[in-house]
Amino acid sequence: MLTIIIPTLNESKSGYLQKLLDAYKSTAEIEIVCVDGGSLDNTLELIKEAGVRLIETGLASRAARLNVGIQEAKYEMVLLNHPRSLVEIAGIKALITANMHLSWGAFTHKFDNSHPLLRFTSWYSNYMRGDKRGIYYLDHCIFANKQLLLEVGLLPDIDIFEDTALCLRLNKKAKGIRLPYISETSAIRFETTGVYSQAIKNQYLKWLYYFNRSDKKMNSMYEKGLELNTEYKANKKQK
Repeated sequence: MLTIIIPTLNESKSGYLQKLLDAYKSTAEIEIVCVDGGSLDNTLELIKEAGVRLIETGLASRAARLNVGIQEAKYEMVLLNHPRSLVEIAGIKALITANMHLSWGAFTHKFDNSHPLLRFTSWYSNYMRGDKRGIYYLDHCIFANKQLLLEVGLLPDIDIFEDTALCLRLNKKAKGIRLPYISETSAIRFETTGVYSQAIKNQYLKWLYYFNRSDKKMNSMYEKGLELNTEYKANKKQK
């Protein structure tokens, strides 16, 4: 059995939440848990209409919402599903079938935009950062045994790169496995900001992360103009 945890916050911007719920809710042997951070659009209505489990919180960070979902999960295998990533159903079924033999891992990343730089980004994310270093971002849709997640202390409550920090913790326990099934991810950030501009910003933020800069300042920069994962009052004042 499998628990799928989706951390939500104003998801109408991308249109992916409806796709996720429609695809997953018809799959047997899964529990879907949406942990919401205070959506003001129609996100809550979509979740309620789908008839899946909803946990409403005032938690600002995506990591904190995921941790609530992990603690509330019914089943031992947990899938941390990025709210704008859709795992193919064959991959969900394969995870259910193999979960007794897996400790943690992620799916194979692909953007829903075929721009050459985005194809390269997915390739690098899958084969270099993922397979060689064991670091997967949340849009790969990371899965793990619930007990293992509890043992490593869940996700650190930071506003950005919480997925990197989680993988570093998990790597100390076991090697992650990348399954060949696709996690298709919205390219909304790149399409809104500009492919090359967003790519440069991402690389700059990675540099800041490895020099231990403030997670809140980094994420405020990352979310500026979009606020897809976290809302910052400072951003609202700037508009």
